[in-house]
Amino acid sequence: MAEYRVVPIGAADTHDLRLRVLRAGTPSSDVEWPGDGLDTTMHLGVVDHTNTIVAISTWLAMPSPDIAEAGATGMQLRGMATDPSRATRGAGVGALLLRAGIDSARELGANHVWANARTAVLGFYTRAGFEIVSDEFISEATDLPHYRILLHPL
Repeated sequence: MAEYRVVPIGAADTHDLRLRVLRAGTPSSDVEWPGDGLDTTMHLGVVDHTNTIVAISTWLAMPSPDIAEAGATGMQLRGMATDPSRATRGAGVGALLLRAGIDSARELGANHVWANARTAVLGFYTRAGFEIVSDEFISEATDLPHYRILLHPL
């Protein structure tokens, strides 16, 4: 994994992979999402040895609707994607990015991380320790099945 590293990126840097990976075959082509520009939102990318972004994720300071404890501080993971044209899938790039995001969320004071995860990639998140905390639902933006997942405590 020495050839890959996680770096902070801007919201606009996520747009290409959001469109090509997360919006492919869906009814939406929207790549600018609510909360992207907030000071409390973190965008992370994985770059290769040429400094090309090969994976992205966005982290919003927002507690999970499944945590009722007073003072809960959560981060919502959104828009995680790896570039299928770069042969990064299965190479540990997603796991590297997820771990870096969780570590950063913890450092920022979050006590949990949650996401709306596509059913097709649910195994990736459960292997990383996330619990499934909802029934399956269809996302309005993608028309694809999802589950809400939670990693708590951090």
